[in-house]
Amino acid sequence: MPPLSAPSSGPTGPTGAPGAAGAGAAGGGLAGAGPDQGPGIVAQPVSSAVPVQARDIRLVRNGANELALQYEFYNGTTEQQQAGLSPVTAMVLLVDPPRGTGYGALAIPDAPGQVAYHRLSATIADWVDPGRSVTVTAVFAAPPAEATSMLVAIDGVLPVQVPIQPAGSPALRPDPVLQATSTDQRTVGPLVCGSVHGGQTQFRLPSDVLFAFGSAALSAAAQAAIATLAKQVDGKSGAVTVQGNTDSVGADGYNQTLSEQRAAAVADAVKQRLTGGFSYTAVGFGKTRPVAPNTKPDGSDDPDGRARNRRVDVLVDTGAATPATAPLAAGSDLANAGLRAEVTSAQRVNGGYLLSAVRVTNPGTAPVPFLYANTEVPDTITTGELAVLEGSEVNRDALCTVDWTSYFGYIGDLSVPTPIPGGATVTLWGLTAAPAPAVTSVGVQVGGFPQPLPARIAEPH
Repeated sequence: MPPLSAPSSGPTGPTGAPGAAGAGAAGGGLAGAGPDQGPGIVAQPVSSAVPVQARDIRLVRNGANELALQYEFYNGTTEQQQAGLSPVTAMVLLVDPPRGTGYGALAIPDAPGQVAYHRLSATIADWVDPGRSVTVTAVFAAPPAEATSMLVAIDGVLPVQVPIQPAGSPALRPDPVLQATSTDQRTVGPLVCGSVHGGQTQFRLPSDVLFAFGSAALSAAAQAAIATLAKQVDGKSGAVTVQGNTDSVGADGYNQTLSEQRAAAVADAVKQRLTGGFSYTAVGFGKTRPVAPNTKPDGSDDPDGRARNRRVDVLVDTGAATPATAPLAAGSDLANAGLRAEVTSAQRVNGGYLLSAVRVTNPGTAPVPFLYANTEVPDTITTGELAVLEGSEVNRDALCTVDWTSYFGYIGDLSVPTPIPGGATVTLWGLTAAPAPAVTSVGVQVGGFPQPLPARIAEPH
């Protein structure tokens, strides 16, 4: 199956680069470089009707505490296009899968009570002429030093995995936004990925964002993640089991105690969020239940594997066969409108996730409305939303979420052009918890199409 992106090559040319966030003149048409771009990672367009690209994508550490995303926004259409990022919502997301963490762009301080604008060098106020490009820079909080790459999701193009370059790399071009000051607005959060198996809903929460090192006190991000988790629980009674786990570093007794304390803290927080008659059990397993190797085959340390093992699992059993084990309600509005769908990729991502992509085609000549939306209604997916089915329609994985004070919800396509013109395609994508390693094929359910689409799972590159 083809990957979601492919590298490109060609001569490097200069690009237009506006100044600080929002500095470009609306409607002015930024006249940067032509279509030839340098080598690098390219994110392909979500819609064939809007052939924009993010070219030469690079991630470079900006000092010790920040990470800069920089790319060339290329306009391959015949009309002026906005550079694509709103200074308020930004619509760009970085994901660190091994540590189960999502990152939103940092914000620039503003007057009390006013909207904080994100640290972006080009925004929707900046227009790019056909066949031209402009450099876009966005600044994020830095991931841990052991993080070597991130999944980059930019509005309008498909997600790509991008390596992280060290501070001082010449790949990062100068930009005033790199020196701006950020607010303390929360823009880092854990991924919350729900899976339904036999009536039991399972969530895996990464400890690194839930707790400070060696601590069992929940962070603000943890409280938000647990609130998101509670919205995905369907039922008013049942049993909640919380399991704490650590990596292999440290003494057995220390890890056992820490895992118990963390499980108890999460159980207390879930209890405050869930209403109804649930019972709660908190248990710690220390380092006895790893889900990934703590060391590499040569015996050296495996930071990504250890990060996956530092986790808290939440199991919610409503004790009811219905609706917890009912088939997923997907509707058929897109199929009835004549659209067709096919899975183009279902690939495991290091960190225990599955990245799926579905191409929706309009084979007719007339445009077809596509009212894409995500909801938080259990057992239902709305138009364009994805879910992964394992073996049957009652064993399934929902789109992962990341929740903070801004704009992100489900980790799927950030926006979809509507309507879909005749002969055009739109690619939907989504990140879910990966099935067990022995599972080699799944069904991908798309809201608006009544039948799941078969897909074989590709292993990580």
